[in-house]
Amino acid sequence: MPPLVPKTIPRIPLLSLRQNKTAPCRHTKPLKALDREGRVLHMGTLSKTVSPGLRLGWLVGPEPVIRRLADIKMQTDYGTSSLAQEAAAVWFADGYHERHMDRLRPELRSRRDCMLELLQRYFGELAQWNIPRGGFYIWLQLTCAPLSIRRLFQMCLDRGVLIHPGYLYNRLDQEHIRLSYAYCTPEQMEQGIVILAETVRELLSSLEK
Repeated sequence: MPPLVPKTIPRIPLLSLRQNKTAPCRHTKPLKALDREGRVLHMGTLSKTVSPGLRLGWLVGPEPVIRRLADIKMQTDYGTSSLAQEAAAVWFADGYHERHMDRLRPELRSRRDCMLELLQRYFGELAQWNIPRGGFYIWLQLTCAPLSIRRLFQMCLDRGVLIHPGYLYNRLDQEHIRLSYAYCTPEQMEQGIVILAETVRELLSSLEK
């Protein structure tokens, strides 16, 4: 009886999808810059770095893949707003985007450093965290003791602070909190971090009783 599966299986090129939706460090090259075989699709968007209402993005990849995806998109939503596309074309062609990013990066870096300092001051013995090279977020991992992140979420909400627990992104994650430094002022950040730290300590005290 002949084998059902051929002995030699042709290699199928794999595509890797990477999204660049935040404001990276200028010196960090996207994965697409290292791609020599057309295996990486690079996505970008204006909704995060320019305007939330500008729901427009772009995709860089092999032409056959782009053509197929463009066809699928057309069948899905009948195309993106022509006015938004015209505005984005002018935005890029006239150099506004690069100048905007040159102003945005140092501002985000300053806000990131502010939040890192606050975390060191108020969470030094309670948690550990990453130091992002770009983007809008810091991931905080509570290391003090097992806590109910769901209860922490509700207690913080009752005190006027909205946190993003890790289980919103991974239902099994009960240790992490995603903190954003992109919108709040330094004063608001400190107020929120103080309330979060006090709430964590309150939960720890209730466990010791």
